[in-house]
Amino acid sequence: MIKYFFKLTIVFLLAGLYFYFADIKSVSVNMSGSKQVISVYTILWIAFAIVLLAELVFLMFKGLVQALKNDVLISNHIFESEKDAMAGAKTAKETKMILSHSQFDEAAILIVKAMGSISSDSLNEARRHLVNLRKIIGNDAILDILMLKIYKAEKNFDKMEQISQKLMQNENIQLVGMKAALEAQIGKKEFTEALKTVNQAFEVRQDLYWVISSAFLLRAQNNDWMGAMEVLDAGIDKNITPASKASRLRAVALYQLAKQAQKDGDKTKFFKFITQALQENNRLIPAALDLADYYMKNDKQVRKAEAVLYAIWSENPSYDVARAYLALFPKDTKFEKIQRMEKLALANTKRPSLNNLILAELYVDAKKYAKARTECNLFLLKNPATEKVALLLDKLEERPKKGKAGGIVDSIKSRISAFNKEGTTYPKDFQWVCANCGHVSDKWEPICPECGEIGRNYWHLYVDKHSSLTEEI
Repeated sequence: MIKYFFKLTIVFLLAGLYFYFADIKSVSVNMSGSKQVISVYTILWIAFAIVLLAELVFLMFKGLVQALKNDVLISNHIFESEKDAMAGAKTAKETKMILSHSQFDEAAILIVKAMGSISSDSLNEARRHLVNLRKIIGNDAILDILMLKIYKAEKNFDKMEQISQKLMQNENIQLVGMKAALEAQIGKKEFTEALKTVNQAFEVRQDLYWVISSAFLLRAQNNDWMGAMEVLDAGIDKNITPASKASRLRAVALYQLAKQAQKDGDKTKFFKFITQALQENNRLIPAALDLADYYMKNDKQVRKAEAVLYAIWSENPSYDVARAYLALFPKDTKFEKIQRMEKLALANTKRPSLNNLILAELYVDAKKYAKARTECNLFLLKNPATEKVALLLDKLEERPKKGKAGGIVDSIKSRISAFNKEGTTYPKDFQWVCANCGHVSDKWEPICPECGEIGRNYWHLYVDKHSSLTEEI
């Protein structure tokens, strides 16, 4: 409108200028038989007013038409909305049950009673509560969820899986169904199906602890350590997995990836993964042993291998680490090995009994029997006789003894006889133990076969009770 008014004004101004420069100031007009003289500028003003008024009338008419059109559209929209609302109310009325205040209270009490009965293992009583609950609320999803708990307590995994499939069709409780299906499939040891379920759950939600932990475990059990790392990184990014636990799990995953690379003959990846594993966990004995072995097999890098083994010995001393350290120097004499072990023992303040055991073996090998007996006696001051110590003492019994009756020799013999009663066997000197369930094995395992925990195996000297040497998480 403003642009049109501006253009119209310009046109009439130009017309006025034309008449001005043409020196035309007035025109004669015949009106009712008489001749009238009218100024040109007056005619221009009258024409300008008529055109402007006509434009205003046209705009008003156009606006009225548009308003009427909008009113019709709004009315139709309101009608459709009211129609949809009525249809929705009808559907809701058909699918939902409206409870009175007393019915709601009664239903809530039955739910609590059912859950209490399930917790106390009174499953038949829980079923009776659910029958009464169904009379009030109908076939609501809460009944399926409570039945899941009953079947789980009964270890009826087939029924659990049937209900879980039903729950997964409901978008609001889809994850509840996935978790139930996962528990049922693990219970039936259908790990392939469980892996599919947990991968589906991982795609839906990556901010739930059970999704992250289950996905990591199942991928690890399937030997998909790269996929397990992907899950773990998602848990770390969302602050779901504690930092210390994440470090432990990453170390195990990286070490397993290193072993896979070694099997494939990829030295570059092996070195990359195994060094990262030790950076995550500097107490991972198997990784340190394998890295030292790698250094020795590649250009005999003794100093690097020595540094790796010395570092792990200082953090987490073990029998295999000490033996691997001494094996780095095959040209050492028996006495030089003793000297080297005596220096190494100074770095081990966490397991002094381990120093006694290894030195006793070296002294027997070097035929220094008196010192061997001393180390055995020091070991037995804190510990009962173990397999290795008993074997050493058998060898020492065959050698000439020095000392008076009632001295060191008799003291050792009395300790042995006191422990080794008829039918009693000597305990093993050291083992790998799961910090979660106590499962014992002779070698390190990434996943405990008993409880399924990952990276909880720690090296355990028979008498080792030092809490700082075990995994805390």
